[in-house]
Amino acid sequence: MSAEADQRRTRAFIYGSCVTRDTIEHMRDQVDIAHYVARQSWISAGTDAGERASRLLPIASTFQQRVISGDLRGNAVVQLERYAADTDIVIVDLVDERGGVIDFGDGFATKLAEYWSSGGREASRGATHIEFGTDEHFALWAEGAKRLLRSLIALELLHRTIVIRTPWAEVDDDGDALTIPGWMMPPKEANERYERYFSLLAEAGLRILELPAELAVSSKQHQWGTSPFHYAEAAYEHLAAGLRAFADEVAREPWPLAEGRRDAKQWGRFTSLASPAALRDVPDLSGRFTIEHGGVPIDLMVEDNGAETTLVSFHAALGTDEIRPPVFVGRAVSDGLPVNRVFVSDPGLLTSPELRLAWFLGTASLDLPTFLARCLTQIQARLGARHIALFGMSGGGFAALSIARLLPGSVALPINPQTRVLDYLPAAWERMAHHCYGTTTQDGARLLLEAHPHADQRRTHASDVDRCRVIYLQNARDAHVSTQMIPWFEAVGWGSGPALLLADWGEGHVPPGSSELRGILATVASADGAWDALSRTLGAETAPSRAWVRERTGR
Repeated sequence: MSAEADQRRTRAFIYGSCVTRDTIEHMRDQVDIAHYVARQSWISAGTDAGERASRLLPIASTFQQRVISGDLRGNAVVQLERYAADTDIVIVDLVDERGGVIDFGDGFATKLAEYWSSGGREASRGATHIEFGTDEHFALWAEGAKRLLRSLIALELLHRTIVIRTPWAEVDDDGDALTIPGWMMPPKEANERYERYFSLLAEAGLRILELPAELAVSSKQHQWGTSPFHYAEAAYEHLAAGLRAFADEVAREPWPLAEGRRDAKQWGRFTSLASPAALRDVPDLSGRFTIEHGGVPIDLMVEDNGAETTLVSFHAALGTDEIRPPVFVGRAVSDGLPVNRVFVSDPGLLTSPELRLAWFLGTASLDLPTFLARCLTQIQARLGARHIALFGMSGGGFAALSIARLLPGSVALPINPQTRVLDYLPAAWERMAHHCYGTTTQDGARLLLEAHPHADQRRTHASDVDRCRVIYLQNARDAHVSTQMIPWFEAVGWGSGPALLLADWGEGHVPPGSSELRGILATVASADGAWDALSRTLGAETAPSRAWVRERTGR
């Protein structure tokens, strides 16, 4: 094979069953297997029942031994992280969910033949079998789906993931009805039970490759014999064609953007860079830059003032549908201050002219908070600056919280921020999830955002409260006090480090006036990285309590 042909080969991570394995056999001239996780329920993945392995009998098959060990350790997500850099597409099927799971109380095992025949029956005595298709199984599986989705988003593999859906066969290629063992679920019942599992994934934006019902036929010539999920050649050829088309689509267009949505000409010349690392090598860092990643252009404006502190500004929701990105907000209010300045435009808005707010979360092909943290790290290194402060209002305040956590030693100054996307207006987050991630229903959008590694700043800061300093600025007469601010402090812990500046800037979701905001930013500039002292200088409460907030807001 020529070097050019070899470069076109697709590296696939398989998380599934014999269905995907047999399909790949029809694509060996085009596909290499990066890794294969088999016989592991999504419920097992991310849990750990590994200590039960010592109770099992040895198995001659190295593959089966590895499968059982991996399932008990719930290592599917760990393996995905390990092989992500070598993966072009992720192929998933749900056939191995069919046996349900064994619940040990502190972990799960997938109930399939390999586990059962290796002593799993005895090792599982006293544990509970949760049958596939029951409400209990589906609820546990949906939580497992969130764990997998979270990893796919963080690894920027969500848009590269495809789910194979194959109806169980009821007949063979001669038209004879399959003989179904008494311990196996009948195909008609299995297909009915699988319906809501696949529907949930489709609603959450995952691509589904479906085998037509007329091709759901088993084959007497199959190397492992007839079975509801051992198909005739035509079925595998159909699935292989669909996988080829998907791989070509991902390689050609990582994520679709709305044509004409971006208007860079309004700002003048942009320098295109290949990666965040290139920011360290540009002749002049003061300027406008575009870095494309995951098929999405990320626009930055940088101003090098030779200062020790860099101020990073994130914009709030766009005021009208007519505004076209890039959008760089905060220039006038910070003009002339002794800081370096970075302004960031949210590339998620490029996915649709309908979007005014995307919370700087990214798209299915772009983990934007992590990417921006890499960019800002490179900018700081090039500037030789020692301190970095991130601020924004409302949705921009959410971004300041999100990205500061990824920059140890930084300070976030969110103003009236959202802290959990799902506690904002449903129409706004449903629209964003649809255009940026491909979700199709509100339930799918909710699942996606519950899984998203950055969409809930209560969860992320609660688990990592000391990574950065937070000085939370909040208008006392804003409904966000109840819906966003109080829940954030409840999650991270009152008095755990974050400071709170609670002020009266007017009725509703309004920020401080421009002169007051400029004064705040001037104080940030003069703090020289002494963020604890900055809190006191601004008059923020350094150890706020629930009672303290109630006394001042009545809420």
